[in-house]
Amino acid sequence: MIVQNTIDAFGDLVGDYIDHLGDLAPRDVVLARDLGPKDGPLSPQAFPPNPKATCIVAVIDHTIPFAHHLLTCASGHSRVAGIWLQGAPTVSPAPHIPFGQHLTGQQIDYLRGLDGGPVRRSPEELYRWLGLIAPANATGRWFMRQYSHGAAVAGTAAGYAPEDARGLAHPLIGVSLPDWALADTSGAATPLLIQAGVTYIIAQARSLSWLLSHGAGQPNRRPLVINISLGITAGPRDGSSLIERLQDKLSRNPPTGLGPVHFVLSAGNSRQEMLNAVLTPRAKAEPAPATPPDKPAEVMDEIGWQLLPDDRTLSSLEIWSAPHAPKQDAIRIMLTAPDGRSVTSNFAPPEAGKGQIAYIRDDLGYEVARLYLQGWGEEEDSVMRQVLTIIMPPSVVWLPDVTTAVAGKWMLQLLSAPAGSCDVVIQRDDRVPGFPPSGRQSYLVDPGYQIWLPNGQWPGPDPVPPKAMIRRDGTLNAYAWGSEQIRCGAALGPFSENPTRIAPYSSLLKDGAAGDLVATGDRGMARRGVLASGMTPAAMSLVSGTSIATPRLTRWLAETMASLAEAERPKTRDEVIALARAARFGWPDPPRVDPKMPWDIGE
Repeated sequence: MIVQNTIDAFGDLVGDYIDHLGDLAPRDVVLARDLGPKDGPLSPQAFPPNPKATCIVAVIDHTIPFAHHLLTCASGHSRVAGIWLQGAPTVSPAPHIPFGQHLTGQQIDYLRGLDGGPVRRSPEELYRWLGLIAPANATGRWFMRQYSHGAAVAGTAAGYAPEDARGLAHPLIGVSLPDWALADTSGAATPLLIQAGVTYIIAQARSLSWLLSHGAGQPNRRPLVINISLGITAGPRDGSSLIERLQDKLSRNPPTGLGPVHFVLSAGNSRQEMLNAVLTPRAKAEPAPATPPDKPAEVMDEIGWQLLPDDRTLSSLEIWSAPHAPKQDAIRIMLTAPDGRSVTSNFAPPEAGKGQIAYIRDDLGYEVARLYLQGWGEEEDSVMRQVLTIIMPPSVVWLPDVTTAVAGKWMLQLLSAPAGSCDVVIQRDDRVPGFPPSGRQSYLVDPGYQIWLPNGQWPGPDPVPPKAMIRRDGTLNAYAWGSEQIRCGAALGPFSENPTRIAPYSSLLKDGAAGDLVATGDRGMARRGVLASGMTPAAMSLVSGTSIATPRLTRWLAETMASLAEAERPKTRDEVIALARAARFGWPDPPRVDPKMPWDIGE
């Protein structure tokens, strides 16, 4: 209901999303292709020699090079037990795949010319044959490149040299998201695609687990570790989103045939971006400490929102109330434009699952902002939350009569709220590496917030009590507030360094921790990035951030799970943390992990 209400409310402002909804429908066959006589998850040569010492790895990302040599075994057969290319042309329909193309390990091997395949193909030739490389189409160019986010993540999480027998213990299941979903950093459609991808992964993992049990001659439940190095900044951030609820449910109650199921997500990179704040209604607001002493104290109920010029995408800010009983008065705000003109919201008390919309127009009738109030929760719930979303159109005109926002500092004042203080969070709107630049990230402006420490260093967690409206605690990826999801932060420097240095950009949990666990995201403050695999065998790239630290944690967890007896495998997030902590007894939290990578030489 809320998804549909959002589409109805913002339809004309999120044209790219609406334009691509048709891509989610079943397609006609674009390129009819013979995928071979067999569709098993793996060829016999790629089956784990010891099914009991196996842990399945799954990755949801973008442009995953499924024919990469690091995803093969010594015989050249694929270790990819299934991949759903969501943005690919459909070359051979599958009944359980509504769009895109699904391939299994046996099909990949056949298409590469193994096991009776009539044509020997290199990975690039295979991608071209499947329509993934098609320079004439905008969606057919990513597989032509030397690097991709998905290549780095999948190679880090499950890549092994073909001659390394350990790779056989870690079959990979992949979901490669379409280009248009990643180009929209606001994540409008991504949750739907992630949910569908998780369902696909579970189905493929259960099928593979059954085959491994059958091959072993006795039942065994294979553990599964799913890596999601994706995230957004805004949302309920309380574990109530569909993504978090599904992943928590699967972790608490693994499906039949599977052992422990763990979801590993990136903590995010927005700690210093000034995207999060807490506002208190004017009637209850406390004066902030005066800084410097000769200035009067300011009331912590009004904050600036800086919109940048030449921003070709929407800017979005959400105001979330605390939980409260239904039928409470709506959040009330005053929004003041850079020219000093103000407007006050006046919504009726919201109902769970329903929304109200208001438009702000200039003197000529052009829309300059849009407010949308939703009741977050289910009708039968005894508590709910309110979320008031402010949407600003792009700030640059490139077509006649296109709505544009006024660049500059807008002021947001919280007049009243049903349950005291409200969380304010800006949705991410910059650019994904590799995509054309368009969005420019708006940010909050708080006179009481110190961007730098007196010694010139980046600040860590918030002081207790906080001294400003802008917060660093709770900047965690909005997909990752579930009770069982494992959140990975980014560490700096070599694994042997004690105490661990945390990357200053690494987002923080609500309690100020840098994650449940951390792995290397940069070689140091002055040595950005870590090595990761590219699209082709010879390509390597330097990738920085929690999104590349996360697959290192995934790799460590998968290798650890495979090495343990079934009864000893961690089943909960707390047990995973305890296992990592025990491996480095006496070291400070959060525990750090760093498995060996195929390309590590003398590091």
